[in-house]
Amino acid sequence: MSNIQIISSGKYIPEIKITNEELEKKYQVEENYILKRTGIKQRYYTNEEIEQLAIKASKEALHNVKEKIDLIIVASISGRCQMPSISYELQKYFDIKNCMCMDILAGCAGFINALDIAKLYIDSGRANTALVVGVEKLSTHLDINDINTEILLADGAGAIVIKKSNDDKLYDSYIESKGQKGEILTCVNNEKIYMDGKEIYKYAVTDTVKNITKLLEKNEIAMEEITYVIPHQSNSRILSSMATKLKLPSGKMYSNVEEYGNTFCASIPIALDDMFKQNKLKENDKVILIGYGGGLNTGSILLEL
Repeated sequence: MSNIQIISSGKYIPEIKITNEELEKKYQVEENYILKRTGIKQRYYTNEEIEQLAIKASKEALHNVKEKIDLIIVASISGRCQMPSISYELQKYFDIKNCMCMDILAGCAGFINALDIAKLYIDSGRANTALVVGVEKLSTHLDINDINTEILLADGAGAIVIKKSNDDKLYDSYIESKGQKGEILTCVNNEKIYMDGKEIYKYAVTDTVKNITKLLEKNEIAMEEITYVIPHQSNSRILSSMATKLKLPSGKMYSNVEEYGNTFCASIPIALDDMFKQNKLKENDKVILIGYGGGLNTGSILLEL
């Protein structure tokens, strides 16, 4: 059992909307080609620096938080600056004293790693309240001549604040990496993102299901006890296949990919913020967060709210 809780959330979606119609015209494909293939209706880009996205999502998450933040962890694959990295810029902007900062580079599943690390620091007594952020500016790494990536990827940021709680809440994680297969999804320095779509699909709909199954078996919990599975928002075909293999009832696999596109590390915290704002999540609900992608890295968290 664990004693952490999510006390707030926030997100930031940029203002530059790129519609399917624009991209379908550019690539001269038939109407509704993108929606049928990906389930995405639109995606958003920004001209802002990535730190600004993280700041805006964090500002919303911190709006009513009275507790002192003593740990900031940021997950991203598209950071602009190695030193100081995004977490330090957040500390500077919010003028947070006596705080530990770190950025996590773990592919599309990075937010899962970041949240798990924050939980472990809280368990150890080294931290009481943590700001955990997923942020991406994937437009910087787009190959504008590659329809396979341009129709999927987007910019955005999500943030949550977690703290030590006096109430015992169920928490467990299962994270597994396979660097031997990392070549199917790559981004070298400031080069463009490369995806092997067929291999990513096979990986995403097999390793995720195995990962979640192991997590449930480890905790002796049936899928029927889970209120929602909240996945990395890759594309609707992958999410639909995952739901089928997990035998999830309709609506139990949460998806907002049609609205925001694939924002890598930002997608899970953006989804959490949407769900909290829509009152889809309530106290004592059991949810599974599942991240998967570049590395390869697959990670799930079983969390009682």
